[in-house]
Amino acid sequence: MVHALQSAGMAVPSAELIGMEKAPIGIGAMADTFRIQLTWSEESAGPRSLVIKKPSADPAAAATAASLGAYEREAKFYVELAPFTAVRAPRLFGVELDDGIPSTVLLEDLSEDYQPGDQFAELALPLLRQARHQLVLLQAPFWQNADTANLDWLHRRLGVPIPAIVERMQRSWWSARSTIGSGLTSDERACVDRFVSHAGEWASGLNGPCSLVHHDFRVDNMLFGQNEIVVLDWQTIGWGPAMFDVAYLLGTSLEPERRRAVERDEIARHVDELAEHGVDWDVAEAWQAYRQAAFAVLLMLVPPIASVKTNARMEAMYRRLIAFGARMAIDLDALDLLPA
Repeated sequence: MVHALQSAGMAVPSAELIGMEKAPIGIGAMADTFRIQLTWSEESAGPRSLVIKKPSADPAAAATAASLGAYEREAKFYVELAPFTAVRAPRLFGVELDDGIPSTVLLEDLSEDYQPGDQFAELALPLLRQARHQLVLLQAPFWQNADTANLDWLHRRLGVPIPAIVERMQRSWWSARSTIGSGLTSDERACVDRFVSHAGEWASGLNGPCSLVHHDFRVDNMLFGQNEIVVLDWQTIGWGPAMFDVAYLLGTSLEPERRRAVERDEIARHVDELAEHGVDWDVAEAWQAYRQAAFAVLLMLVPPIASVKTNARMEAMYRRLIAFGARMAIDLDALDLLPA
């Protein structure tokens, strides 16, 4: 750990780490996260605490993350891309390697001054706009950038074929249709049924404009402080259509009635804020891109039902958000965009 801190530029070369206390935090599906309190032989030699995020002890979750390259990808985001964007992510303190591959990140501890988001509560509109603005800060510096698009470690699940996506989604959905899916209305279940049969065509058919995509941009992956939102969990950072994260945020943060009332205005605001950062995009085109991305919630949350560690809270969250995602697709007439 000391070596990782030193390599990240921390001034601890002469100090000895003489004590650590570890406590689990967070509810991540693919990684285990701990808050580490540190005691140094020299006062103020290093941080008093930090957060360590490491591969999950749950074999199924760890296997899923490893197959996706999630641990290595998050480390590379912090090292290679985060310095070039103003998006607020925790400060990187260091990276630890597993057989030469980045697998564990040491991050700034924000637990004293920030509160985790509540995925079961509707996000207030001012906070929604703050969160969405973080997407502006993430997207604008890399908008349609060919060098970034060519980074081979970025996650790609949009605009390209996804191997076995239909089989995986169908397997997950049919294993949970009578449990997690039991709380959906009949038209919502029918919507999911149809989407899982055509997810491959839908995902391959999404197009630009493209930039960095977080792929899991919802309030469970954010910390809320005074006038600031910090974005967590960069394991699925990738390249794809910019409206995917926006649709995912709105679809998971707002009750359907509230979402319907504000989404057109939010898309227009997003375009205006991008323009302030040098990105030229037409509002009508952005709205159509938002409609095309309406299945974002289902694409993200149906496949992992059967392959990540779960608990009662996680199951309740899946039930709530899959219902929200289906309703969003229905409201935006996105079913018309699927093959007949």
